[in-house]
Amino acid sequence: MQQLLDIANRIKRESEELVREIEALSRSQNVDMVATRTEEEILTMAGRAVDLYEAQSPRPVHLTIKQAATMLNVSSPTVSKMLKSGQLRFNRCGRIPIEQIDLAIALSRKKYE
Repeated sequence: MQQLLDIANRIKRESEELVREIEALSRSQNVDMVATRTEEEILTMAGRAVDLYEAQSPRPVHLTIKQAATMLNVSSPTVSKMLKSGQLRFNRCGRIPIEQIDLAIALSRKKYE
């Protein structure tokens, strides 16, 4: 989840930078060049955004112990211990909801800051 937020923030920064450049170019005398360059920059940015989105694997709603271990960067036995201690909980399907993993990641990052 954090990776997606980071990517979204980066794309937002890049698009804001692009808007500033377009505004600066529009103030210049070469109006014809501005329109062409703006289109190219917008298409490049859109292509990069699509590539970044396609590169991300879809996130499952519910995870197995092994998937949770991979996302948390711990071993499967550690996830089992977290389940036994109550840090994580299974849902009715016998899987771990992704929200719990996101929360565990956020808490671990906060712990080390």
